[in-house]
Amino acid sequence: EPVSVKALALSLPSQGYRPVTWREGSNANLSSRFAAVRVRPAHRDYLGTEMRAEEWLLIEWPEGDAEPLKYFLSTAPCDATLEQIVFVTKMRWRIERDYQELKQEFGLGHYEGRGWRGFHHHATLCIAAYGFLTSQRLNHPGVKKNSAGPEAPGLPDDYIPRGSRTSATSCP
Repeated sequence: EPVSVKALALSLPSQGYRPVTWREGSNANLSSRFAAVRVRPAHRDYLGTEMRAEEWLLIEWPEGDAEPLKYFLSTAPCDATLEQIVFVTKMRWRIERDYQELKQEFGLGHYEGRGWRGFHHHATLCIAAYGFLTSQRLNHPGVKKNSAGPEAPGLPDDYIPRGSRTSATSCP
């Protein structure tokens, strides 16, 4: 019989939830409590004749919360560890950041054509440029993200901008 994910999460013993740290945050390591169980999704099963394949149900229940916070379905292999499933699930933040950078820095959002072929070519070039610059950043760790090269030389001490008054006298 189908069971709601919330009911399943609440029925698990407290030992089933383990703390997992998935990455460093800006202030501290990001971590929470998780449990992973193999389930068969039961969405509209009355329409089919076969049972669905088993998947991982990942449940996030932070310490101190009254009930589980988030639920994720994953088609990760049966032998995947809890840490691996959490790591892949929480990579969404990195993917969103990559997508945002592709749109803002590499012009992915600037395509105004109408055809699939043109968009595909545009997206391919944006992603290739992003991949190249990412590899350059990884190979040269001292280079800042948006640095364009050496600083421009300073202006000479006797430089006077065009259109400015050359004398320090005030206007009559």
